[in-house]
Amino acid sequence: MGTFITNSGEKSLKERLQTLIGNSEELKFLVGFFYFSGIRELYETLKTLYESEALKEEHLKILVGLNIDKSAYGIYESARRQRVYSGNKLKKDFYRSLKTAFNSEELDRKETYEQIEFFIQLLKEGKLVLRKTREPNHAKLYLFKMNESFKQVIPALFITGSSNLTKAGLESQDEFNVEIMDFGFREAEKYFDRLWNRAIAFSKEDIDKIISILTKNSLIREITPFTAYAYLLKTYLELHKGKDLGEELKRLMKAKGYIPYTYQLEAVSQALANCEAHGGTLIADVVGLGKTVIACLVAKALGKRGIVICPPHLIGDENRTSGWKKYLSDFKLYDWEVRSVGKLESTLEFVRESEDIEIIIVDEAHRFRNERTQSYHYLNEICRGKIVLLLTATPFNNRPSDLYALLKLFTVPRKSTIVLDENLEERFSRYEAEFRKLSYIRNYHNSLVEKRRNRAIRYYRDVFGESSINMSKVKGRTRGLAREIRAILEPVVIRRNRLDLRHYKEKIDLPEVKDPSEWFFELTEEQLEFYDEVIKSFSQLEDGGRFKGAIYFPIRYEKGVFDYLGDSEEPELNEEESFIYLYQKNLYDFMRR
Repeated sequence: MGTFITNSGEKSLKERLQTLIGNSEELKFLVGFFYFSGIRELYETLKTLYESEALKEEHLKILVGLNIDKSAYGIYESARRQRVYSGNKLKKDFYRSLKTAFNSEELDRKETYEQIEFFIQLLKEGKLVLRKTREPNHAKLYLFKMNESFKQVIPALFITGSSNLTKAGLESQDEFNVEIMDFGFREAEKYFDRLWNRAIAFSKEDIDKIISILTKNSLIREITPFTAYAYLLKTYLELHKGKDLGEELKRLMKAKGYIPYTYQLEAVSQALANCEAHGGTLIADVVGLGKTVIACLVAKALGKRGIVICPPHLIGDENRTSGWKKYLSDFKLYDWEVRSVGKLESTLEFVRESEDIEIIIVDEAHRFRNERTQSYHYLNEICRGKIVLLLTATPFNNRPSDLYALLKLFTVPRKSTIVLDENLEERFSRYEAEFRKLSYIRNYHNSLVEKRRNRAIRYYRDVFGESSINMSKVKGRTRGLAREIRAILEPVVIRRNRLDLRHYKEKIDLPEVKDPSEWFFELTEEQLEFYDEVIKSFSQLEDGGRFKGAIYFPIRYEKGVFDYLGDSEEPELNEEESFIYLYQKNLYDFMRR
């Protein structure tokens, strides 16, 4: 008899393995790669057995069939065949894979460190034994020989299917596995033993090498409090140390009637340091603090020719009495150009023909947060290989992918200087995936549609490892995600508000912003009923809304994708249709609200 385990509903492979491991006297696992995230999920069960002295020598045998590599989307299994299966070469590849896996960000958690110490202890004592197959092997096989209390009923059983020994494979993502207890165990064990006996074994010296990799070349290496403090202090000082500015910029400002405010000169100094270190910067001061002046000062200090890309109404007149044309004239940037955001194609041609264009200033850069537009494509090509200054007062709106799109205009995603591991793409891919799930939970945990509620529960289980939705946890995780993103942005973002200026001794003339005044309007009973009816009519269709907005969302009818509205799963559309769908959906939501 076989039992299917799909990680949907209450049937997760993690829970089943925990039960079986707790009642087994011998375990044999054949997996793609030995990810610690899988052992971490089974930690409590193994720890209980260890403390009760139920774990004997070679209790758990793990046979590794593949190596892993790292790409822009994180770590992945690699099955490159070798012509000569040298034991030393296979061991070196395994060590490299181990180092890659154990430097994955998903393991950088407080609880991980205690669990890895336990894993190392099992390795030292021989209770956990690792071997590496000589040839790549994709099979997933879990063999269990039951202990005395279960032998009479179930002497042995095995599970095979798609799940790897990872957190996602054991619990999160949809998988298909079958548990078989009444036939086939002997053949399955023979298959495992044949591979095991031919596999590369690890000697005591090899185990010491593995332990050394984990303790000295991975995220779990020991760092003293002083080392952590020194590194933090060094990083802080480097982040806030700007470039020295001469007196020429101040004289230029005074000559043209500008006051050389300290906060603006500090921003120029920091922006110059950012451009030198990262190839660009994001100037994100709130409205009214002089982002245009700061950008012009940076351009003047860099001493290179460039081009400003801005909305048409900010370009200015031919007499240079307004807009960007005036600012460029004031700061003696006479060889600079100003182009409209509506003429990016011709601007790209101009930049390609003008080899001396080295700086790009983009005003109102938040217009380019969507990578999937032709305008973004043109701008990205314009900025390629240039120093880029992005000006926007609203950089932190919407999704992580919006910020990532702006950063890509001046940093290479997989070789970024903004983060230590250089892989900005992998980080923002993870941020976006988690943000989508948290947003879905927040929007649909109380949906009237069962399908949406179930999906919200599934996403909650993916993120928090439990099924009972606690919205305070969702809000806390969302705030934590925002803080993490802001920490990554700190090296390249310059952002101050009006309150920050109070720390400067000089008098800064800014319009006074008064507190808002509250006006209350009491509605009659009839007006309240009408108001509620209007709100209900313009709610989501699945929540009883009546606004279909077909004129704004025609692709729903052209392609027959009526059940996608509001979901995070993509309809079956090609790339161009998906873009049109997303564009029309946003327009529909805007009109509906």
